[in-house]
Amino acid sequence: MPDAVDYYEALGVPRDADQAAIKKAFRKLAREHHPDANPDDPHATERFKRIGEAYAVLGDPEKRAQYDRYGQVNNGGGPQFDSDLFGDLGGIFQSFFGMGGFEQQRPGGPRSGDSLVMPLDLTLEEVAHGVERDVNYRRQTTCPECFGTGAAEGSSPERCHTCDGHGQVRQQRRTMFGLTTVLAVCPTCHGNGQVIQNPCRRCRGEGRVQETVNRTVKVPPGLEEGVRVKVSGGGDTGQQGGPPGDLYLQVRVKRHPTFQRDGSDLFCELPISFAQAALGDTLLVPGIDHPHTLQLPAGTQTGAQFRIPGGGLPAARSPQHRGNLYVQVLLVTPTSLTEEQKELLFKFAHAGGEHELEPEEKSFFERLVDAFKRK
Repeated sequence: MPDAVDYYEALGVPRDADQAAIKKAFRKLAREHHPDANPDDPHATERFKRIGEAYAVLGDPEKRAQYDRYGQVNNGGGPQFDSDLFGDLGGIFQSFFGMGGFEQQRPGGPRSGDSLVMPLDLTLEEVAHGVERDVNYRRQTTCPECFGTGAAEGSSPERCHTCDGHGQVRQQRRTMFGLTTVLAVCPTCHGNGQVIQNPCRRCRGEGRVQETVNRTVKVPPGLEEGVRVKVSGGGDTGQQGGPPGDLYLQVRVKRHPTFQRDGSDLFCELPISFAQAALGDTLLVPGIDHPHTLQLPAGTQTGAQFRIPGGGLPAARSPQHRGNLYVQVLLVTPTSLTEEQKELLFKFAHAGGEHELEPEEKSFFERLVDAFKRK
């Protein structure tokens, strides 16, 4: 950023503004001009950079005094961001943009347990009515010997000498703002601020052990493939008093021999005979709960589809409402007929004008003779 730019003007504060006013102005401007909040503005990144650069100087009393005296800060490559600045940015990102930013977790503080995901296989009947299912799984729980400290009996965790118990170390990195000092997780204690010299024999210093959990879960009706059922607090236990994670049961619906599903609607096929299709009939149709009565009209063609209202599945969000059952009728041709049936069908065909109809049993020579007779 050129030296001609006035840092006070960039933050919109007077030259006699105190540190609280400077921080307040920075927070307000950073929130307004962050590139994530202005995705269609090509100049948002430059404005945000200018605001951050100004605060990097004016937010530091020593750098501010140097800037007030000489009109610039000599730091070998641009204003230097310190940990306070990253803390401010992290708070802004977390509050307004849903991002972690540069905010650091307090070393040795509470840590939430991990959430777990496991499959839940359901039949279509269980989807229709809902079900209570016993689930067995393994999760991390607090070690009963060291009570989560990770240290053997008679000992306790010690302060990390690498980070002096802070869980973080300072590192210098070169960024678009110049040479910056950032906080990184301590490589020795991994952010805990403590190290265990004499670990617990049962958990080997982890503070947690595996346990098998047996839990009864109530599964509501109408769930679709891939939906997750949340069991609050069913995941791994937290550390240092942190809350447990959750258990998610991912629904897998087994294939049904009769019905196909589309949302809350069900589809099935129903075979009918020629006589039923021609004359009509009252049919009993299978249902997911109970059979349904279907009045088949005379002259029904194969492939015709009929709707039975409310014969489907409950809707997931409103179980009192049910989908429909769609029945497609398929004409079935008999593969073996008695002589009487054949005779009746020939009479039916001839009555309809199908005089050329010949039985498949006759040989080619016999059909040829019959053709000459008709001439």
